[in-house]
Amino acid sequence: MLPKINLTAICFSALLYSTASYAEPTSTLYSTAFSILSYAKWNSPAPAICIIDNAALAQQFQNHLPNTPNFKINNIHSSEIKSNECQILVFSTLSPQGEQQLLNSAVRFPALSISTNNTECELGSAFCLYKRNSNYAFKVNLSSLSQAKVHIDPRVLLLGKNMESN
Repeated sequence: MLPKINLTAICFSALLYSTASYAEPTSTLYSTAFSILSYAKWNSPAPAICIIDNAALAQQFQNHLPNTPNFKINNIHSSEIKSNECQILVFSTLSPQGEQQLLNSAVRFPALSISTNNTECELGSAFCLYKRNSNYAFKVNLSSLSQAKVHIDPRVLLLGKNMESN
């Protein structure tokens, strides 16, 4: 005689197994940055992302590069900004004041700026990425965003607001 199968126990076990198998996705610094950049309209088919004064971060951006659009990743020194065609500047080592000084004196616009070292985002870069719990979120500096002269879909502001509230 075959043992009696408890259908409820099997269904409950399957439910436990299926919920335990899937973790909630987490955002990374790179996925957050590339998500923001996907809301921009670029004049170039391969916009140049210039990582300022941080070769290790430039390599990490290269390693996490999405397939489209075709970004070019460059590691440059802050003194080389004027001589490079950067559509995106990523700051990670400068103070907000240092970012603002370079944006005012060395950047040829249109150029969008992102910082990984500016949690308040009241000065400097247009987008400021920061770690929030296990994910990354961002703040927007509207003054710097308007100075950037890059067309950004306004829905990115809602994305930032949603990330802030989670």
